[in-house]
Amino acid sequence: MEGELIAVVAVAALAIAAIGALAWALGGWRRADVHAREILLGEREADLQAARYESALHRDRVEVLHRAADRLTSAAPDDRLPGTILELLLDAVRAPAGTLHLVREGDVAAPAVAAQGLSPGVLPTIRLGDGPAGHAWRDGRIATGEHDLGHAIDSPNGTVPAVFEVAVPLRDGDRVLAVARLVSTDERGYGAGQLLTAEKVAALGALALAHRELRAAALQATRVNAAVLDATPDALALLAADGTVIVENEPMRELRAAGVEPVTDLQAEGELRDELPNPAGDGVLLRFSTPMRDETGTPLGRVVVLRDITGERESERLKDEFFALVSHELRTPLTSIIGYLDLVLDDGEGLDADTQRFLEVVQRNARRLLRLVGDLLFVAQVEAGQLSLEQTQVDLGQIAAEAVEAARPRAEGNGVSLVLSAEPARPLSGDRDRFGQMLDNLIGNAVKFSPDGGHVEVSLSDEGNAAILEVRDTGMGIPPEDLDRLFERFFRSSDATRRAVPGVGLGLTIVKAIVDAHGGTIEVASDPREGTTFLITLPYRSRPELDLDEPGALEVGR
Repeated sequence: MEGELIAVVAVAALAIAAIGALAWALGGWRRADVHAREILLGEREADLQAARYESALHRDRVEVLHRAADRLTSAAPDDRLPGTILELLLDAVRAPAGTLHLVREGDVAAPAVAAQGLSPGVLPTIRLGDGPAGHAWRDGRIATGEHDLGHAIDSPNGTVPAVFEVAVPLRDGDRVLAVARLVSTDERGYGAGQLLTAEKVAALGALALAHRELRAAALQATRVNAAVLDATPDALALLAADGTVIVENEPMRELRAAGVEPVTDLQAEGELRDELPNPAGDGVLLRFSTPMRDETGTPLGRVVVLRDITGERESERLKDEFFALVSHELRTPLTSIIGYLDLVLDDGEGLDADTQRFLEVVQRNARRLLRLVGDLLFVAQVEAGQLSLEQTQVDLGQIAAEAVEAARPRAEGNGVSLVLSAEPARPLSGDRDRFGQMLDNLIGNAVKFSPDGGHVEVSLSDEGNAAILEVRDTGMGIPPEDLDRLFERFFRSSDATRRAVPGVGLGLTIVKAIVDAHGGTIEVASDPREGTTFLITLPYRSRPELDLDEPGALEVGR
């Protein structure tokens, strides 16, 4: 019995011990769980604090960029732009002081154009490749490093030495426009987030500087264009599609104020040319207009030019009258002089050798003068629209042969070989005398401008619808800059003038007038080392006479 009681007591003790152990374990687990919960809550709070801090930083950067964009897009004077950019960059990294340096391509040094926070003194200069600022300039990337220029930064407690700097380039593409030096008294420098903000502000500043450059260039171009337009005596204007004046010069403003409307057919595709009265008297204005497009082909409007041609018209009229008067007044006495000379020379038995020679010289020069008068009269007739052609069926080959034979004595006297290469050609409708005059002038010029030992070839061929005439020489050639004016009356090439080759500059004017009157074309190719070739195309069907209604007919020979 006693043994059983002892066993029961022992079992009870073990149970109590087990319950105690379990209770202790459960209490430990609860304490561990509370501690774990405390740790987890602490980590969450730290994460929340870090997130709030990052959010604050992000918000601060956004505000910095917003302020920068707002200030750089405001209408501030251009001379204050560098200082504004520097302020914004200092704000981006919370730097107490700094400088801004504008740089130009080709320079190796750039003085500061703006400074803030530095004690008074000489503004620093940066050099390409030297120090953080020089590296940022050269490489186009942010550079950091110790500040070793000894600058002091103003502070409430006096001046403090600058020990660190970050150099920020302001780039337009690959081109560095400026470099900002942001200095600090803290040798730890700036964080990655601050540098990223500075880089974004620098991009906005570079855009503002590039815009300032473009605006300055545009203003300069506008001033130059306005000065050029106002200095031009002709009235100029650019009209929009609805006739609105986009730009005009002072002469155009004066004419419009006097009642002249520069409006032409604003929808026309090509050039327009007409005349209208000049309100300033009895004058005449030549009005010319042409469409204007940009480089992409987009229409910009129509350019209109008004030129007062009153004086030109009067000058031309007086000149033509003078030519005609002189030609008629000289032609009659010269004809008489030549006629009597011919009579005297034909009956020259009583003349001694010297008298005979003298009279022959007078005869040659009188005939030369008569030809010159005839040329003047011919040009006057062409420009007055009074040239008439005698239409017959002519053998161009025969005319070419006669012209070559007529020029042969002079060619042989100059030591120039002269040959004719003529294929059989059909009869051509035209004025025989004018064709002869045309060939005489071309062959005479070729012989005159060919040196001793030179060669002149005249060729004729039938090309189906037209006869082709070529006169080729191995003479001095024509300078390229003279080719466009070769057929103007009284124009002589610079080489002919320099070498004192005789002539008045009417021969080729007459040639072109004759060719044009027969509906043909004339081309010229020249090389100062090889000579000159004139190529004339004469259609077998040509106009019966000079068509005065044909555009440009009155300009023949000018």
